[in-house]
Amino acid sequence: TRGLSASRAPTGQTTFETWLRFDFHPTALAFEMSEPLEQEFASEFSEEGSDAPSEPSRSVFDARSLPVIFIWMVMLIISSAYLLFHVPRLLQWDLPPSHRDDEMTQRGLVELCVYLVVSLLWSICYARSVFCSPGGIPDSPEFLIDDDARNTATNQDGNTVVYSASETKKDGQMRRYCKWCWKLKPDRCHHCRVCASCVLKMDHHCPWIYNCVGYRNHKYFFLLLFYSVAATWLVATTMVESVDNSIQYDTPFHVMFMLLFGETLACSLAVLVTLFFSFHVWLMMKGMTTIEFCEKSGQKPGKGGKVDFSSRYQKATYIASIQEVLGRNPLLWLIPVREPEPPNGGVIFEITNLSSVKKGWYQQFSDAGSGASQT
Repeated sequence: TRGLSASRAPTGQTTFETWLRFDFHPTALAFEMSEPLEQEFASEFSEEGSDAPSEPSRSVFDARSLPVIFIWMVMLIISSAYLLFHVPRLLQWDLPPSHRDDEMTQRGLVELCVYLVVSLLWSICYARSVFCSPGGIPDSPEFLIDDDARNTATNQDGNTVVYSASETKKDGQMRRYCKWCWKLKPDRCHHCRVCASCVLKMDHHCPWIYNCVGYRNHKYFFLLLFYSVAATWLVATTMVESVDNSIQYDTPFHVMFMLLFGETLACSLAVLVTLFFSFHVWLMMKGMTTIEFCEKSGQKPGKGGKVDFSSRYQKATYIASIQEVLGRNPLLWLIPVREPEPPNGGVIFEITNLSSVKKGWYQQFSDAGSGASQT
């Protein structure tokens, strides 16, 4: 028997304490609530309750959508400066065909085509990052907290196997569960209070896309950063010629202003997004999410005064690490589409670095039951 103190304050006033009984079993977790606690949760999660967890309304007029509007405004300014003032100068539309520089015209066509392709892919990745669900905990019985809960799953052959999580609570004994969604958490799953839901393989909540980055939209977010780097550096390196030309020669003020403003935005964003993208490339090679990186950053330094950033999910090769995020087919790595999801995708992850796994409930009981070591 274990005594737990739990507090909640939907109105900022209520505090309660109750006793919960946990019966540990190698293949199952029995969870029983006392009657007062059951009533508390029934009222807390009722549809009429003010604190019922639900998907947040995604309205254009919501204050949380302002960062998305800001991003689109910035990209609109950069695209306007590039397509309305830089590209026409290279294409020389104001000159007769006989007076045009063929080399400059050809360069303008190449830059125009490249920018249109990159900006189109950027727009698709951004839209999919915003509107694609990052993935939530399934409603299947193995994740429900009740007396009949069993930690089972279905493997690729369609057979029922024991599902065990390697990640436990801080005491190293108890399976992680969500007190808001009232479900057992798979490995790498975390609850987002902004989105009011648990997210599979949660990386972080990104206000710039008005969504969480998780298992099902991680590729879109990664490609969004990639095409952001490509687009901003393309503009920053090619439009500087038009900026210099507008300063040296007599140019209308609005043209010179748009070119300078667009170049300044492109250069600033290119540096910032490149640093952020480099960080996510490093995370991908390490097999970590941003949350897992922050958790390791808070740990005490080990030998040599350095924090161990090795991950239990780190793959043996860089190719395997890339495939974990972008998919197994290299031809689709840079295309914003997802391959068919494998069975138990986002729920079961292969542990390849056992040295980083702390000994806990999973290690103590994984050998006691048939198939309990399945991860």
